[in-house]
Amino acid sequence: MGRLKTVKLVLLHTSFNLFYQFFYKVFGPKKGRITLATMRSGQLNDNLAALEQGLKTANVKPVTVFCYHYDRTLAGKVGFLLASIKALYVIARADVFVIDDYFFPLYAIHKHDDNQVVQLWHAIGSLKKFGLSLPNADQSVMKPHTNYDWVLINAKSDQPAYLDAMAINQDHVIATGSPMVDSLLNRQPQQPRLAARRILYSPTYRQGVQGKQQVMGYVNNMIAACQQLTGPWELYISLHPYLKLSAMTLPSNVHIFQDAERVKTLMPTIDLFITDYSSLSLTFSYFERPIILYTPDYDDYMQTSGFYVDYYQYLQAPHFSKAARVVDFINQEVDHMDLSYVHELKQKTFPHQDGHNTERVVQFVEKLAGGEH
Repeated sequence: MGRLKTVKLVLLHTSFNLFYQFFYKVFGPKKGRITLATMRSGQLNDNLAALEQGLKTANVKPVTVFCYHYDRTLAGKVGFLLASIKALYVIARADVFVIDDYFFPLYAIHKHDDNQVVQLWHAIGSLKKFGLSLPNADQSVMKPHTNYDWVLINAKSDQPAYLDAMAINQDHVIATGSPMVDSLLNRQPQQPRLAARRILYSPTYRQGVQGKQQVMGYVNNMIAACQQLTGPWELYISLHPYLKLSAMTLPSNVHIFQDAERVKTLMPTIDLFITDYSSLSLTFSYFERPIILYTPDYDDYMQTSGFYVDYYQYLQAPHFSKAARVVDFINQEVDHMDLSYVHELKQKTFPHQDGHNTERVVQFVEKLAGGEH
């Protein structure tokens, strides 16, 4: 890390903590207040959206919401600074503060015990490494994934990964099942259409300008290769919300978007899912349809990020380093695939299929707000 960046982070760390301590001393937590917060979207999605609805259904009050979407522009950086200061106030006022992702201002403060923080991670499963599992993360000025009191996860088998990625005690990582799985159980795959079939391609986000160029290079390769598909196919490309998307001229059968809600709507209609390292492969396994891996930088990714599992062995999906090879496989093999690997992945991913994941999380959060912890 460069010296200038380190100085900036030290200044942010100090100033953010001062703001938080001021807000805590002047206002303090309001007993029973539950706050649902995200800095990855302008609205609650997935687990937090399900939890909000569950709290409303259970008539749990008061519940407040804080959302901010950081778009990585200059204006976005200024907005992020102001939003972070507001977030510090919201943290100081909360009895229970529930987040679903990386939450930058939280990692700068010396948190008080009566501001309880619950991490309800937005993704299902544990494939690629993140947080404190990444090289040198624990030496950062703003040490990520700290100040959590509880971490609620989808499956007991995911616990080792979250213990490695987050600064949390083992008995405070609890497998409740992910709330968003409850709605997934009500979505049945649609029957194949007589018109064009659908591919969903979801490449993993990579940081920095070089990372963006890398992702967009893979996207362009996939778009070009898919023009060689035999038979009618529509290609839907879902990009990470942090990636700033430039204007593109696309073939009529290609659709690019950055919308998690649209992904959920599309999934039951998708005939084939392609990714490199996205945990959406785990979610998509629920529909028991083909999953293919396009991993042109697998060796580099293993060196810079890595996985909690033996990736290819765990997924058992066909994998290719060239987009043209992906398309050849689709043209020649996809209609004759043995999908037992998808069925096995579904069983590993969804141990809680009773439809009560949201209810368990609501009860847990309600008890925390009631002082039972």
